[in-house]
Amino acid sequence: MHKVYIKTFGCQMNEYDSERMAGILSGAGYTITQDEHDADYIIVNTCSVRQHAEERAISFIGAASKKHKVIVAGCMAQRLQDDIIKRFPGVKAVVGTFNFAKIAEIIKEEKRRVYAGEEQTDVFNIRPKKEGEIRGFTTVMQGCDNFCSYCIVPYVRGRERSRDKDSILEELGEMGKMGYKEVMLLGQNVNSYFDRKNSVNFSGLLREAVKVDGIKRIKFMTSHPKDLSDELIETVAAEPKLARHFHLPLQSGSDRVLKLMNRKYTAGHFMGRVEKIRELIPGCSITTDILVGFSGEEDADFLQTVQMAEKIKFDAAYIFKYSVRKGTAGEKMEDSVNEKVKLERLNNILELQKKISENMASANIGREMDAIICAPGRADRGLLEAVTDTNKTVLIPAGSGKIGDTVRVRVTGARRVMLEGEVI
Repeated sequence: MHKVYIKTFGCQMNEYDSERMAGILSGAGYTITQDEHDADYIIVNTCSVRQHAEERAISFIGAASKKHKVIVAGCMAQRLQDDIIKRFPGVKAVVGTFNFAKIAEIIKEEKRRVYAGEEQTDVFNIRPKKEGEIRGFTTVMQGCDNFCSYCIVPYVRGRERSRDKDSILEELGEMGKMGYKEVMLLGQNVNSYFDRKNSVNFSGLLREAVKVDGIKRIKFMTSHPKDLSDELIETVAAEPKLARHFHLPLQSGSDRVLKLMNRKYTAGHFMGRVEKIRELIPGCSITTDILVGFSGEEDADFLQTVQMAEKIKFDAAYIFKYSVRKGTAGEKMEDSVNEKVKLERLNNILELQKKISENMASANIGREMDAIICAPGRADRGLLEAVTDTNKTVLIPAGSGKIGDTVRVRVTGARRVMLEGEVI
């Protein structure tokens, strides 16, 4: 049987899809290799959310397809389809976001073609897992109905589809038995989750999920600010197994730009959600996404974003400069902010957030918190890495426990955004 190497670009959803493809292929007799040079086939699981992610994937595809049989999967494959086949003679197949469940059949067929129609298999029920893992993912819903003007996701992932609650709980139970200690529930907008058959919303799902044996911590992303309910915040506050962390994308602090982005909330609404989280969940970490240089963004709009970041003090932020995505509503808008200004704004807010993140990390010194030991220290083999219930990495001395243990940690220092601690 062929050896297959999988290269993943993009978000946790893509990582999870790659895990599922690896499981499908292993079950069909293929060998998954970690060495791309040893592979007969290379699957490139791509992302289309930002131009830079596509450029990196295209560069990798170009190099890999000169020496290997390459299959391109994921969001960029769904978006570009025939263009990829035409541009890269070494690409043997293009597999869209609805068709990766057929990956073993596609390799076996050895046909040079595009597979990008509607899915034929219930992808929610494809859930192979790795033995010996501590942390993992599971998808609770896919797709998006929000159609933000800069975003390609609804076009490449489709409309919102929520997974049956019982299927999710069954998978979590399997993961608990296999030794998983921490699971992240994934969705483009988890707040929109609703199992119509059982009349269960996302808060209801979480209240059931925390009862699963073996799993010590449950996280989730991403939350859309317009749909973040009091009920969800109260559920996180009430359930010790739920991580005290929200990833809540701001994108802009300007109401005018938020309207252009079709985000459907105001800066004031966003601030109200943050205040509610911090009122009910003291010490909760909040991370965000910020997009600078969107079409029509003026200096005053950017200043409002800076002021929001200064006031809220996010624990971390993923910050990007805007690039037009073909096929989105933003493509029809004039990209009025020149690249130099975009870059200046990007560097400005990156430097600001770096200082805020370091200060937020240092503010943890002296605090005690629960953490799950997840890995040996990457930079220092005399340490272990543990993840706190606020989703922060803390380095603790080797010998403090074994992988998978939950320990009580006192924070003693901070290395930029990474914490140092001792087990008590």
